[in-house]
Amino acid sequence: MKTYSSKIWLLSILITGLTACGGGDVEQNPPPPIDPGTNEYTGPAPTTEDIQKYKVSLWDNMSTQDKCGACHTEGVQAPYFASRNDVNDAYAATMPLVDLSDPSASRLVEKVAGGHNCWLASDIACGETMAQWIKLWADDRVSTANTIELVAPVIREPGASKNFPSDSSLFSQHVYPIVSQYCSQCHSESADFAQSPFFASADITQAYESAKKVINLDEPAQSRLVVRLGSEFHNCWSNCQQNSQEMLAGVNALSDGIELDEISPEMVVSRSLRLTDGITASSGGRFETDMIALYQFKAGTGSTAYDTSGISPAANLALTGDYEWLGSWGLTFNNAKAQASTASSKKLYDLITATNEFSVEAWVTPNNVVQEGPARIVTYSAGDTERNFTLGQTLYNYDFMLRTSTSSNNGDPALSSPDADEVLQATLQHVVLTYNAQTGRKMYVNGQLIDVVDEDVAPLTNWDDTFALILGREASNQNVWQGDVRLLAIFNRELAPEQIQQNYDVGVGEKFFLLFSISHLIDLPETYVMFEVSQFDNYSYLFSGASLVNINGSAVAENFIMQGLRLGMNGKESVQGQSYANVDMTVMSGQALQQPYLFSDLGTIIGLEKGANQDEFFLTFEQLGQHTNVRIPGEVVTPAPVAASTETSHIGIRNFAEINHSMSVLTGVNQQTTKVFDTYQLVKRQLPSIENIDTFISAHQMGVTQLAIAYCDSAIEDNVIRTTWLPDVDFSQTPAVALSTTERGNLLNPLIDQMMPLDLVTQPVKSEVYSELDSLVGKLSQCGTNCDAERTATIAKSSCAAVLASAVMMVQ
Repeated sequence: MKTYSSKIWLLSILITGLTACGGGDVEQNPPPPIDPGTNEYTGPAPTTEDIQKYKVSLWDNMSTQDKCGACHTEGVQAPYFASRNDVNDAYAATMPLVDLSDPSASRLVEKVAGGHNCWLASDIACGETMAQWIKLWADDRVSTANTIELVAPVIREPGASKNFPSDSSLFSQHVYPIVSQYCSQCHSESADFAQSPFFASADITQAYESAKKVINLDEPAQSRLVVRLGSEFHNCWSNCQQNSQEMLAGVNALSDGIELDEISPEMVVSRSLRLTDGITASSGGRFETDMIALYQFKAGTGSTAYDTSGISPAANLALTGDYEWLGSWGLTFNNAKAQASTASSKKLYDLITATNEFSVEAWVTPNNVVQEGPARIVTYSAGDTERNFTLGQTLYNYDFMLRTSTSSNNGDPALSSPDADEVLQATLQHVVLTYNAQTGRKMYVNGQLIDVVDEDVAPLTNWDDTFALILGREASNQNVWQGDVRLLAIFNRELAPEQIQQNYDVGVGEKFFLLFSISHLIDLPETYVMFEVSQFDNYSYLFSGASLVNINGSAVAENFIMQGLRLGMNGKESVQGQSYANVDMTVMSGQALQQPYLFSDLGTIIGLEKGANQDEFFLTFEQLGQHTNVRIPGEVVTPAPVAASTETSHIGIRNFAEINHSMSVLTGVNQQTTKVFDTYQLVKRQLPSIENIDTFISAHQMGVTQLAIAYCDSAIEDNVIRTTWLPDVDFSQTPAVALSTTERGNLLNPLIDQMMPLDLVTQPVKSEVYSELDSLVGKLSQCGTNCDAERTATIAKSSCAAVLASAVMMVQ
C-alpha cells in the first residue's frame, strides 16, 4: 500500500508538470483545490463499510488540523494516517498503528499518551480519548476477555529502608529553611497564586506532610525538590545547579538523621515489589455501547476533568473550589464544583431526547450520611428549581430527579431509595440510574435493582438545552455534596441489568497484580503469593484476592504449611491492616497452581508512606514450608470490669409526628396548610424517627428548623393568628419603629408566652430566653436604609422559629 501511495504521489507530480506546460484536459477541468488548513473532506468516499466506520469514529476526529492532520499528511510527515486526500489511503496507513482487540495498546494511543502532539493539557486524557475513538471503530472486535497473562516479576530483595519520622524536627532544621525562603511565594496556601504541594506552608505540620511527597529518603538526589531545580530549572533563585546542590544538601542531612528500618534475619520473608512492578489488572469487558460522556479522572492534576467518551463535543468539566485529585483515579469534592459549558452539555440534550431514554453510571463514595437538599452528586440543571435530571443524596438515600411531562420543572417528585433500607452508605458504591418512557425510572446500587417503583412514568418533555452538566453542587452553588467520584458515564440508552452487573464486576480505578516470590522458601520455581493491589485513595493501598500461583503451571510436589501471613512495607511490618495474620493452611502435594488458588477472600487497607513509585512491599510468615519465625504474642492487658447497667436517659425527644403536631398546637396553624404540609413531606424522613435522645444528630435539627420556619411564616402571614398573638405590634412600620427598644416587648413577651406555655423546672428560664431574643432582634433591626415594613414581619418570623425549633419543644 505504501508503494501504491508513492506511485500516486509521483503521478501527481507529473500531472502538475504537464499542467505547467499548458497541456490537455487537466488545464480545462482542474481538480478542486485542497486547502491544507480546512477540516472539510472532499476526497473519495469510503470503499467499505469498515472504512466508513473508521472515518466516522476515528479519522474525522484525529485528522483535524488541531490534532494529527497538521503533520501526518502527504508531503509533510509519514505515516500518512491523517491524509485529507483519500480516507481509504488513510485507513491503510492507520491499520498498522492500531490494535482493534485492545485499543489501549495501539501505537496511536501510546504516542499521544506519551505527550506526542497531545491537543489537551493532559497527556493521559489525550490517550484515553484516542483509545475511545479506536474502540468506537473496533466495536465488537474489542476483546472482552477477562484473562491476564501472568509473567515473572522483577526480583527484589526486601532491604532496609528509611521512613519519615512522626515529628517534623529534622525537616524543620534542614529543608524547611530553604523552601520557606525561596518557595513560599507559590507553594504555600496563603500565596497569591497558590500551587500545591504546600511544602512551604507557614504551618510546619502542613509543610512537612506535603514535603513527604517530593522527598526521596533512600535516593535524595531523585527527590523532586532536587530534580526540579537541577534538571528542570524550575524557579531557581540564583544559579540552578548551585540551588539544586543546596537543596540536595538539605535533603541529605534530613535523610542522614533517620535510622534504617532493617528486616530482622529471623523473619521469614518473600521477595519484595513496588506497586509499579505489578501487572496491570485490566479487567476489560466494560459495557460502553451508546455511551455519550465518560469521566475517568485519570489526569491527576490541573483544573479540568476530561470527557474521554470520544463523542464530540467533549463536555470537559472545569474544576473550582476545594477539590483534590485521587492517586487511584478520581476526584474528592470537599467543597467543590465541576461544571461543563452549556454548549458542550447540549450533546446530552440532543442525544438523550433523540432516544427518549438514558442511563447515568457513577462510582461514588459519599463523605457521610447526613447530607441533604438533596445534595447534588451529578446534575444537568440551571439552578435550584430548574433541571433535566439529577442524582442526589438525602441522608441514607439516593434521589433521582427527572423532568418529564408529568413532573415539575424541578424534576419532582423524586424517585428515592427506601428510607428504611439505608441504601446509601459512606463507602465506595456503584450507582446507576436508568430511564425509558415505557417503564420509567430505575435505580441500581452495587449491581442490585433497588425495590422502589416509579409512580410517575411519563415521556421526557420540555428539556432545556441551555442547562449545564455539573458535579458536586447546584448551578447556584447551593446543595453542596461532599465525597469522591471515581467514574462517571452517561448513556443515551437504558442499560440492561446484565450490563449494569457487568460494569459493577469490572470495578473501578487502577489495579495491579503483585506476585511476591516464595520459590526460595518452598523449593518450587516460579511460585508466588499473588494479591490484587490498588491505591485506594491518597493515603492508603487496598490489598485483596490473596492467591497462590505457579506461572510454569507446576503442581505442588510436597505438602507445605503456610501460617501467619503479614504485609510488610519499607523494611517493617505494617502496623495496621493485618487481615491475613490468621491464615493457617496446608497446601497438599498435587495441588494445581497453574490458575490462581484463592486462599482468602478478605481485603485490607494499609497506609501509604512514600508514594506508589517508592513504597516497597513484602510478605512475612510465621511458617512457610520448613521455615519458621517464632513470634512472642504481646501481653494482653485485661481491662477493669465495669458493672452492666440498663439505665437510660430519663428524657427523650419528640419523633417526627409528635414534632409536627406540637408545632401545630403551639402556633395554631393547621397541619394541612399548603406551605406547612409541603415542608413536612419534604423533611419528614429527616426528622427523628425514635424518641431516644442519644440518636439526635445535626441533620435532625436542620429538618426541625425548616419545619418551624414554615409554621411561623404561616402564622405571621395569617391576619387572625397574628392579631391574636401580637395585638400591639405595628407591622406597617419599619423595625426601627415597630421593634425599637421600648416597643420590642410587644413582640417578645407574647411570643415567649405562646411558645413556652409551661413553666417547667428543666426548661430555660423565660427571662434568659427574652435576653437572647432581644439581642437577636436588635441585630436584625440594624439594616439602615434597606429596612422596610416587610422586614418587621420577617424578624417576627425568625424570632418565632428560634423558639419553636428549640429544645423547649423538642425535649420531653
